[in-house]
Amino acid sequence: MKRMTALLNGAALVLILNLFALNALLSNTALAADVEYRLPSSVTPTFQSIHLDIDPDKPNYSGTTDIEVTVNTPTKRVGFYQHDLSIISAALLQGDEVLSLDVTQSDFDINWGAAETLIEPGKYTLQITFEGKVNTSSDGMYLSRFEDSNYIFTQFEDMHARKAFPSFDEPIFKIPYQMTISAPAHQVVVSNTPVETETVSDGVKTVTFEKTKPMPTYLIAYTVGPFDSTEMEGLSVPGRIYVPKGYVDKTKFVIKHTPEILASLEDFFGIKYPYKKLDFVAVPNFTHGAMENVGLITYRDSLLLLADNPSVTERSAPLNVIAHELAHQWFGNLVTMAWWDDLWLNEAFASWAASHTMKELYPELNYADRLVQEGAFGADASPTVKPVKKVVKRQPDVMDGLGLNYSKGESILQMIESLIGTENFRKGVRNYMKTHSWGNTVADDLWRALDGVSDFNLSAMMKAYLEQPGYPVIHITDGGKVTQSRFHYAGASVEEQTWAIPLKLTYQVNNEIKSEIVFIDKTTTVLPQLAEADWVYPNDNATGYFRWSVPQKQLDNLLANIDALNKREKKNVLYNYQALLNADEVGVDSVMKVLNTLSGDDDPAVTIAAVGVLQEFDYLVNDNNDEAYAALLNKTYMPLLDALTLNQQDTDSSDVIRLRNQLYGLLGMYADSEMLVKKSEKLAKQYIADTTSVPSGIAATAIAIATKNSAKENSEKWFADLLGAFKKAQLPNVKRTLLYSMRFDDKELVFKMLDLALTDNVTPANALYMVTRVARNLDDHTLLYQWLNENKEALLKKMPDYHVSSMPEYVSSTCSVENLNMANAFYADIMSKHEGMSRGVEIMQDESQQCLRLKDAFQQDFDNFLASYQS
Repeated sequence: MKRMTALLNGAALVLILNLFALNALLSNTALAADVEYRLPSSVTPTFQSIHLDIDPDKPNYSGTTDIEVTVNTPTKRVGFYQHDLSIISAALLQGDEVLSLDVTQSDFDINWGAAETLIEPGKYTLQITFEGKVNTSSDGMYLSRFEDSNYIFTQFEDMHARKAFPSFDEPIFKIPYQMTISAPAHQVVVSNTPVETETVSDGVKTVTFEKTKPMPTYLIAYTVGPFDSTEMEGLSVPGRIYVPKGYVDKTKFVIKHTPEILASLEDFFGIKYPYKKLDFVAVPNFTHGAMENVGLITYRDSLLLLADNPSVTERSAPLNVIAHELAHQWFGNLVTMAWWDDLWLNEAFASWAASHTMKELYPELNYADRLVQEGAFGADASPTVKPVKKVVKRQPDVMDGLGLNYSKGESILQMIESLIGTENFRKGVRNYMKTHSWGNTVADDLWRALDGVSDFNLSAMMKAYLEQPGYPVIHITDGGKVTQSRFHYAGASVEEQTWAIPLKLTYQVNNEIKSEIVFIDKTTTVLPQLAEADWVYPNDNATGYFRWSVPQKQLDNLLANIDALNKREKKNVLYNYQALLNADEVGVDSVMKVLNTLSGDDDPAVTIAAVGVLQEFDYLVNDNNDEAYAALLNKTYMPLLDALTLNQQDTDSSDVIRLRNQLYGLLGMYADSEMLVKKSEKLAKQYIADTTSVPSGIAATAIAIATKNSAKENSEKWFADLLGAFKKAQLPNVKRTLLYSMRFDDKELVFKMLDLALTDNVTPANALYMVTRVARNLDDHTLLYQWLNENKEALLKKMPDYHVSSMPEYVSSTCSVENLNMANAFYADIMSKHEGMSRGVEIMQDESQQCLRLKDAFQQDFDNFLASYQS
């Protein structure tokens, strides 16, 4: 057990941090000011009722809505949001008086209802009649066709409620809603709250739901279709799972574990689940993983429709996503951000709480070993990256860098927890929830709550991480000199910044290991206690959000004493030196020295990290060195796989299973092993015949290896057999394994795979994924862009807006000049026509140029390393 003592680095730091906090408090007054891209404060809503006439078998629908509003200052117009709706009529009602409104559209989806006379302050009802078309993508209110039946689903986060009905579609307007839906009598209709009344007349069922608690529009949800459902027993409120007809028997695993997850979160927050019911819905066509709608959480069907007892690795994602969405019922729903610039408040905390729950309830899944920050460091190192808290005007602004809201946000919360302790963290969160329940907040509200249970000025420290892009790299040099600068990859140019960084130091002096916490806030700091250290490790338990380096002698001593570190810290050393290589601060030899030390570690979690780092060099593998790389893999890593075998045992831990899958994938793609190809063909055929006979992780790799190495005359049969098995399969995860694991590179089959993206076999939400899989299977993207140029209209029309804007970075990021030129030519003609796509192109270009810079910098070193390894 390491003994931690806190050392504050001088009174100057405290003064600086307090000044930062004061400036932040003063700047918050700007949040209340009216801005062009939001509705003005002159009119505010207090309640909205919505009545929709929906038939899943018809493309159009109609509706009316009454919005009770307060006019706060005299005005001649009332604003509201709508997108692609036809407004039939709009009027303001006050008693018997009716003020007709002339509606015109403006920027940012704002519509203005203008009156002929001045609207005096007071209470009114804004009444709007409208019509719309059901979206066939997967945002707003949309149609999903599944096994010959139509279903209506909703996805309103972040700015999509306005696509379904007129509203004050901002999170700050947190009001009660009441939903009424008329639909064909045979359809099941579900919404956020329990049913208040239900009537049937002339084959039409009209369902009025109870009023909701105060909530923002993005959490409204409803669904219409021929669902089956089953009860979730053991919850603190009534709950059901709704699934497409015929699939209710696939929900047993979720029903078993949801009650314990909910109970754990209720205990953590010290507040019972705050709504009247808790329903889940399995959605066959879903852009994202899940959505935390109040009382009606929607999930990708693959997360709810599972085998009765999925394997230890296959259960990890469903349980974690359920914990994440349930955590949102408090963080995001009960307490809501004021505007989308603080979306990280929702997502970071839900991610942290989900990880905490997973560690508490399911230690066998090893969430305690995850280094969350590694999922953020890559994107956050880009010179074009934006801060987590940034200006948000339009929907693409919300989605720009969305992943950092989760990964970087959770990393920052984890760093706070490590500084103040889990119990203090829990106390601060409980205070925050009780203070702001049913209201809206900004980030500073959370920081103040955590400051109240801490000896540190957390608010000032954390603002630097969230309101600046990027993160620091710490250099510890001789004499205890510590410098900080903004981390960036080789060749990139970034603006210099500084942070107040908590260094949780572990170091050895005269054979004695010492520990302490030191805050550094300047470009250069001297820590005399490190001057005589044999080795220094500056990131106790690997919770810091920074990179670091030490002199070569200290690194050698640290590696010689590597067992003084725990598994998280060992992984951090490895990932850290890989990052320093990418920054051109160390050479390939330094990384390989760390890699060789840790690849033989007794803990499979550490070996997984070592194999993962080796895989990151695949961009340097080419026709000139592939034989040498294969020799390295066969000599060093094939024995590890042989020892594990390809047979998964019931007694295998999750880390052993992951290590086996990772080794199999690496060796199958690069080891040029005829034996492994033959084993893969056998396993792939076995899985096609019986999808329960081979674990999905092994099956996916087997299919990839078998199809990649198949002779041309056999490839057609592989494709036909896999597609046939896909059409027969029921479980979504099985379907995914069969369809998306194929790796072909001949023109006919590449085009057949891409054509699937336009068929009903692939949902709109998965169309981009299909194209991305093909792109990543091809070294040369000529065939990809040939197909895209012929089919871009159909593909872009099918995909949801978010996927259209992000398509460049997912499909087209490359480490080839030729591929990059083709990408630039393709997007040049279309990016101005699609909102947000130009930002996706910018990210794609930056990632591609970065990879090309790294290849230029390290290709020769990598080749020399492989040559020296063979000699």
